Amino acid sequence: MAKLVALALLLTGHVRLMPEPFLSFVPFIEGILPPAVFRLTLQALFLGSALALLFNRSVRLSSLVLGLTILTAVTASKAYYGNNKTMCGTLLFLTGLYHPRTGPWTLRAQLVIVYFGAGLNKLLDPDWQTGVFFDHWASRRLEQPLYLWAAALFPPLVLGKILCWMTTAVELGLAAAFCIPRFYPAAVWVSLLFHASLLEFTGQTFTMFFYAMESAMLAFVTWPREKAVIYDGDCGICNRIRAAMERLDFDGAFAWRTLQSGIGGRFGIARAALEKEMYLAADGRLYAGFRAVKMILLTLPAFHLGVAALIAAPPAGWGWYRRVVVGLLLAFFFPLFNPAGQAVYEWFARNRHRFSSGGACAVPSKDGAR
Repeated sequence: MAKLVALALLLTGHVRLMPEPFLSFVPFIEGILPPAVFRLTLQALFLGSALALLFNRSVRLSSLVLGLTILTAVTASKAYYGNNKTMCGTLLFLTGLYHPRTGPWTLRAQLVIVYFGAGLNKLLDPDWQTGVFFDHWASRRLEQPLYLWAAALFPPLVLGKILCWMTTAVELGLAAAFCIPRFYPAAVWVSLLFHASLLEFTGQTFTMFFYAMESAMLAFVTWPREKAVIYDGDCGICNRIRAAMERLDFDGAFAWRTLQSGIGGRFGIARAALEKEMYLAADGRLYAGFRAVKMILLTLPAFHLGVAALIAAPPAGWGWYRRVVVGLLLAFFFPLFNPAGQAVYEWFARNRHRFSSGGACAVPSKDGAR
């Protein structure tokens, strides 16, 4: 989680935004160092701790230093201050204080406070109550064509009012749901869809807010400790995929086992089922076919970092590009896509001998070839 935030900060060039003291929240900060030296110090701490975090050097200390650097910058300059930067700084700072014995409860509490504060603010704001805020923002500031078209179908401000109250209800609902463990899975999905919808609607990440909020969802999921992938060891393309995935599995967290080894019996999986599709066994749960592919990607840290880089690296003006990337990711991982994804997976599995040049395939094709 902390690495995702650090990577997004680096790729969006945030180090250049480190401020000199100006209208600081704590006046004495302005006299600690000359302004230029103060800024260079923040930049050095920011860059050093972010890189150390990404390369696994004193991970907790690096998170703590990076978080404190951002929070110091926020405190030192009202011009620099932003909710998204405060969120990132606090997220990293609390990650630095994290200990496995106590769990991520402080990170979870932070997200509950953020959603509750955001929802309460809107609930008490007359411009949100009447729909004026959303209508002005979408029509005047964004000139959002879809909103302009839909708003014309309603009386004035009605669509804006509906969307204002929907946003308020979602944020307050998430604040409550993230307090109850059995609601975590549904709340994570709603949160992901909520922030992805904002990006699709605006084409913006709201500086760092999108990256911080999406990354924070990892504090509410259970990361499997034991992960065994059972695949066809006689299939050339399967072995090439395994080799590629092992290169990306920097922690060696996945154990790849061939179906020919007989390991399927340990998990109660019939040989015929293993010949049909791959399986992932993770902490006692079994995932097959397309669902196995999704779970492998979701529990591979390199995949998350790659997605963050894919979204954060392009310039700020590439809103259309981020819309496409996020839309495709949502379609791929959203449960409603499972039937289509499974159909594509089964077609590939049935025809994998065609892609297995340089390696045999244990499962015969329709014409008897292997």
